[in-house]
Amino acid sequence: MMFSQKSLNVFITLSLLCSPASATEQGALLSLWGNVAKFTSGCSHWSLKPQVSIPALQEFTVCLSLKFEALSHSTWTAFMYLHPEVQYAELGFGGKQGRLVVWLCGAEWITDEMALQVSRWHSLCLTWAHTKDRPALYIEGKAIEMSPAHSSDTGPSVNPSCSKLAPNGTLTLGASHYLADGNINIVPITRLLGSLSQFRLWGREQEVTSPICTEGDLVKWERDNWDTWACAPFSDRSLQCEWSFYKVRLMFAIFRSDENKTELYKARDIAHKWLRKVLPTTIYLPRVSVFEVTRSSTEDGRVQTSREDQVVRWAPTNDRFHCLVHINVIPSLDVAAVQSEMSTNLKIPYVDHSGRLTLQADPDSIHTTPVESLTATTVSPSGVVTSPSTVTPALFKTTTSSTRSPFTSTATTSGFTAGPSSVSGDYDPEEILSTWLNTRLPDDTMMVLALQMLPKDPRYRVNGDATPSAQHLPSECITRFHRHRPSHQTHALIPRHRLKRESNISTSDEVFAYKVSRESCVFQVQVLTSLSDTQEMEEIIRSLLLPPYDNGSISIATEDIQISRILIFNCEAHSHQTRKGLFQWPPTSGGKNAAQPCPKNPGRYASRHCKLCLSTQWMDPDLEDCSLVVETIPDLDQVKVTGDNALDVIEMIVSLLKNHSTLNYKELATVLDKLEDIVDLSVVTPCLGQALINIISDILESDSNLLPFTNTILNITEAVGDSIVGYDGSSTLVAPGIAVSVVDVVPGLFGSLSFGVSSYRAGAKPEIFINRYPFNGTVAFISLPSVLQYSFPQNSFSQSPPRVTFQFFGIPMLFKTSQKDATLNTFVVSASVTNASSPIKDLADDVEVTLQHLIPNTLNRDLQCVYWNFNKNNGHGGWDDYGCRKHNSSSDYTTCLCDHLTHFGVLLDTSRIPLDPANEQILTIMTYVGCGVSSLFLGITVLTYTAFEKLRRDYPSQILINLSLALLGLNLMFLVNSWLSSWGLYGLCVAAASTMHYFLLASFTWMGLEAVNMYFALVKVFNVYIPSYILKFCVLGWGIPLAICVLVLVVNREAYSSHLYTDAQSSLQPLDNSDSFCWLQDDVTFYVSVVAYAVLIFLFNIAVFVVVLIQIRHMRANSPAGTRRGLLHDLKGVSSLTLLLGLTWTVGFFTWGPARIVLLYLFSGLNSLQGLFIFLFHCLMKENVRRQWRIHLCFGRFRLEEHSEWSNSASVGVMAKPRSDPPRASVPSVRSVKSSSTDSTSASSGSSQRELSCKRPNLGLFVNSLALPRAQISPSGARAVPHQRGTNPTPGWRNHLLS
Repeated sequence: MMFSQKSLNVFITLSLLCSPASATEQGALLSLWGNVAKFTSGCSHWSLKPQVSIPALQEFTVCLSLKFEALSHSTWTAFMYLHPEVQYAELGFGGKQGRLVVWLCGAEWITDEMALQVSRWHSLCLTWAHTKDRPALYIEGKAIEMSPAHSSDTGPSVNPSCSKLAPNGTLTLGASHYLADGNINIVPITRLLGSLSQFRLWGREQEVTSPICTEGDLVKWERDNWDTWACAPFSDRSLQCEWSFYKVRLMFAIFRSDENKTELYKARDIAHKWLRKVLPTTIYLPRVSVFEVTRSSTEDGRVQTSREDQVVRWAPTNDRFHCLVHINVIPSLDVAAVQSEMSTNLKIPYVDHSGRLTLQADPDSIHTTPVESLTATTVSPSGVVTSPSTVTPALFKTTTSSTRSPFTSTATTSGFTAGPSSVSGDYDPEEILSTWLNTRLPDDTMMVLALQMLPKDPRYRVNGDATPSAQHLPSECITRFHRHRPSHQTHALIPRHRLKRESNISTSDEVFAYKVSRESCVFQVQVLTSLSDTQEMEEIIRSLLLPPYDNGSISIATEDIQISRILIFNCEAHSHQTRKGLFQWPPTSGGKNAAQPCPKNPGRYASRHCKLCLSTQWMDPDLEDCSLVVETIPDLDQVKVTGDNALDVIEMIVSLLKNHSTLNYKELATVLDKLEDIVDLSVVTPCLGQALINIISDILESDSNLLPFTNTILNITEAVGDSIVGYDGSSTLVAPGIAVSVVDVVPGLFGSLSFGVSSYRAGAKPEIFINRYPFNGTVAFISLPSVLQYSFPQNSFSQSPPRVTFQFFGIPMLFKTSQKDATLNTFVVSASVTNASSPIKDLADDVEVTLQHLIPNTLNRDLQCVYWNFNKNNGHGGWDDYGCRKHNSSSDYTTCLCDHLTHFGVLLDTSRIPLDPANEQILTIMTYVGCGVSSLFLGITVLTYTAFEKLRRDYPSQILINLSLALLGLNLMFLVNSWLSSWGLYGLCVAAASTMHYFLLASFTWMGLEAVNMYFALVKVFNVYIPSYILKFCVLGWGIPLAICVLVLVVNREAYSSHLYTDAQSSLQPLDNSDSFCWLQDDVTFYVSVVAYAVLIFLFNIAVFVVVLIQIRHMRANSPAGTRRGLLHDLKGVSSLTLLLGLTWTVGFFTWGPARIVLLYLFSGLNSLQGLFIFLFHCLMKENVRRQWRIHLCFGRFRLEEHSEWSNSASVGVMAKPRSDPPRASVPSVRSVKSSSTDSTSASSGSSQRELSCKRPNLGLFVNSLALPRAQISPSGARAVPHQRGTNPTPGWRNHLLS
């Protein structure tokens, strides 16, 4: 079986490939729709073929389309029909001297002088009946006045009131003609300079109200009607003619793998499935007729083509069929486009689900024709498939003048059944039901206009062989007839599926299972007969749809039908405001399209479909060809808001806001002005109110500066609540970030009323509850006291009943103010009373407001209950605490009590950041840049002193290395702190804050140890021996900060966190836009572990600094004249000591008062660049450091040799005298045994040297840069060393001091 199927597919493919190449094109090119006859110098005319004859006509309609290349006042002819015997114009149309001319029965009729536009298509129709005394001319569906002329240029004058049009004449397009010896001769001076298309002739007079897009019944716009001579048709897609109703004729063949004959009813089902599969869903199939064809059969007198002969050869005679299909295209499309799409789609072969049947259409036989409507009865050849009907023939007898009755019908279907020979596979319910409807309803009296499947209700889904009870099925499906009636039906469609045996089935290799599918649909049926009894028609339709249906593979059981008559046939006139302009749509019949020129480009048109349904209504217009009039938001100023176009303006605003993430001042002002106009001029229904709230929500969620418009937005939302109508008792409007609830109240019966928001997440809609007690998770709650009833209007019949309006705002940025020391830490909730008798204030009982904190107040900061005062900040609004007080508060909630109604919130004290945004941003940039620069140079300093062993021999150098490491760690942690905080991880934030705290304390500690070392060197003259001097300093310098940080973590770990850190709302920002920063947030911890510690350190450092300055002054006073250095050198030394001891940090204690901003800049600049200053004073300006760089890092002439360093060092001090005394055992001292190589030592007298029991630490690094006096030198070269205790340093310290 599988082999046969594959062979069959190959055979069909080869047969199609062997067909002539021109065969496919021949069928597609039969129609001339979309093509024009272009009359130029080389193309004079077209003529009607002789085999197409025009009979004697007592009435007619002629339609054509014209486009002129240039304006001409000379004579021209669009078409001419010449009498076969008398040489005059039996019928024609042209122009002369700027007037349009119509020739009829030898008489001439002219219009007033008029000029048709050049290079634009014009639709013209000419109608006449023998009962009328003159023809009628229509241009673009509008009648044109004509009057008889006094003479005719084309022949003798005759009586214009002729009784009929002469038959068998000659017809030309593009020029006039005359006959000579039976041949057509063109009159050159009458040639048309332009294009002509869509010439058609009907044998009846038609009503012309718009361009007619149907095909003629006597003369058609098809190739086989015209001799084009040397004028080949040109394709021109600018000529559009949209239409909905078509009939399609074609021939197809069915190939069967089992070689059985295909029954006629089966062929119709297969054809309907094929059509439904290959055609788009916008094309409906009201009628599909199929009949058998033999080799000699013809259709409508059309001679059998060679292609049909070829079909005969590749298809058995009993498997070839003719098909007549009526289609309804919704919305309507251009005729040429529909013809092309039908020709393309119907060439697609169809293979049914079983793979046993294949349908292939003959491409040459596909012929699509636009028809006036689908109501005319088509006479089908014998063998047409007709559905059995219980209706008497007289009831459904078709007449051309019948009244069409539309109905809509609703259907629900369930259950397919099939025998063992049924086709296996999946089924398309829509395809099955469409076939069933077209089979059940008689083609000659009823047409299915549209079929729409309804969504399934999951409650009625069934699997396996279970069949649900019909009583639980939904009944919501609608069908249409032409007195329109909907019918709701329930069907049982049960296809049998062949299933492979599962592992738990031990029967045969194959089993059959039944799958039940329950479907609901809505469809429209058009009844083509005149009816006087609607109830009778409903019973007829019901009787046609209720009987079971079985075509051998599928059975349908209808369980429920609901039928309703469509009473509204037309769409009313509608004014529609869009971004592409204002469109005035005229009254339009259901199922038809209306067209309007585009406001900005009148040469193009917009279309709109009037959908015929139970409530016939306008569909969305097609404005694709129109250009935008309102391109930007400021263009809305050109649109005037009225009560009728409110929703249209809202749609425009929504469309404009889609592409704007940020709105500037002008755009915000324009949008809000339009919203205010809409609320003031329109009836605010719940639908309109919801649209307004959605737009406000979009504005709130944008990145716009809302501060100037806060009051405006609050007034609009309140006005929506005050104005809304069309609800019962209460109404709630919600959108992301905002909610408005309205509750009607009865004066005298008011007890209390509450409003709450149970949950809210950014970007989601808030969940609202009324008159319920708040529960865990409630983010906002407001309870109104009973005394509020005294503020309601009393016994006022002129006012609407009082109502209470609640509002919720989940976007705190709407309430951003210039207040710097507090930030809004809750959402905002409000209450107001419409038509209150007086302002609601000074209530005897308070309004209770409970709000959840956005940031948990775990640090017990100050909270303030406030309300929004519209009059603050020059009318921009601001927070005020008048009449509100804090009742109780926890870390998560605050309850406020207020004596008035307005918008309420809770402010969180953020006074630790008292800067304005501009200065804060500048200081932040300065600090980050300074810390980055300091980190770089601190790293260089550490590397320099660590890499060169001679530089780190003494204590000061080793202390400097530790201080530089502490400052480097502090700067690096500061740089990455914000990034670590942005992760929103609490543990990571605690780690970052504690690490930064540790390095800050370590930096302070090493600054203090610098002072301690200085104290030992300058103040303590005689020291005891201190073993492991630097090791003990390291234990203190790194251990004390560690102990403090560990103690803080143990006692109060929550003291470390981000500035506005919270697990639930990690992305929230304060109103001053400060960045989140991981640091100490507990005031007590901060002041004890940072401020107090720093005060102790810096007080000691200042004391040491003062002592050093006093010592230096004494030494300068005792120095000989001529050895003093300049002031700049002294300033350099003082600056070095100031930065090294960290005295610049004390500026932070004075950053208050009028000079606060200046001192903050000074504090930020000095301390963030402390690492750079250390590098400058202790690396770049130190000669011994530069010498080490030149020895180890330079090349060429810049490089120094190792011995040069020693010679230079020796010259700095005074050489020691050789001593005659033998060396004595050295006495331990606090001086490093690894004194710097740059230190020069000089010997004093032996007695003086022996008198010293210890030596003081070297102070070299700290005071080398100071301008200190040198000791006097005796004539013999030895220094004079005073012996007064405590007044002079030892020779070793002194020489280092003087270097």
